[in-house]
Amino acid sequence: MSSSPSVSAEAETPGEARSPGSERAGWITAEMPVADAFSLLAAVVAEEASRRVRKLDSKADPEVLHKLRVALRRMRSLWWAYEPLLDRKDAKFQRSEFKSLASAAGKTRDWDVLRDLLLAGESMQHSFTLLLRSVDAHRADALCFSRTAIGNAGVERILESALVGARYQLDLRATRPTLAKFAEDRVVSAEKALKKRVKRAVSHDDSGYTALHEVRISGKRLRYLLEFFSRVLEGNHQATIERLTSVQDELGKLNDIVTSETLLREYSPQLGEHTVVKEAVRYLEEQKKHRMRTARDILRTGW
Repeated sequence: MSSSPSVSAEAETPGEARSPGSERAGWITAEMPVADAFSLLAAVVAEEASRRVRKLDSKADPEVLHKLRVALRRMRSLWWAYEPLLDRKDAKFQRSEFKSLASAAGKTRDWDVLRDLLLAGESMQHSFTLLLRSVDAHRADALCFSRTAIGNAGVERILESALVGARYQLDLRATRPTLAKFAEDRVVSAEKALKKRVKRAVSHDDSGYTALHEVRISGKRLRYLLEFFSRVLEGNHQATIERLTSVQDELGKLNDIVTSETLLREYSPQLGEHTVVKEAVRYLEEQKKHRMRTARDILRTGW
């Protein structure tokens, strides 16, 4: 049986977590026009994404695909931040395109996560042996698919076109807010959205995964915005970023389980013995219940 490194679908290495955000935030200033700040931040994230795409030409490492997916998520958050100043229909389209590319890049990682979760059930390793072999085979197919899909998509062209189009729209605006005021308003909007989703997720013990998933997305968006704009915002937001990261880690573990359960159900006919697959699904369902309770407790006490 082939082996693969232990991974989490949501994990970001410490350096990766800050790559296009907090480190490069030092390049923007409160006096800088919002259009210039956008071009600078977007160019940095696009450069990171393009660098990962070029690595795929010579390296079939799924970690490269994962880091590409992280860069595309940051790009979506930046477009969300600037959406009030952009053509809303076009901004929505660009965010959707970034999401599709990120999804294609994430297929291999999802199979790696499923494999690690099955291995984590130590008492069940023996019964999952044949299933793990099937998972490895599908992981290899997914890696081939991801590399082909990303390679054929023209990611660098898409990013360049999106940046040029957005900058053109920003330059056409008659009124331009100061960068500090604009950043503050967008961070406040992201904070309000997060608080609203947290309240919904913890209001009932039987609230489903969807509510927690929305918290995860909103929290990630707020964290990215704080990393992008921290230099032009009042106060020190590092504690908030760290708190958001901690909550995201827990919600990411839940998302790993849900994604893995979905994979098992979707590919059940192709994964071999039906009884073993059902046992694996039951195992993940129990893990999901536990993680959902833990996530709600963290949100109740941490927010």
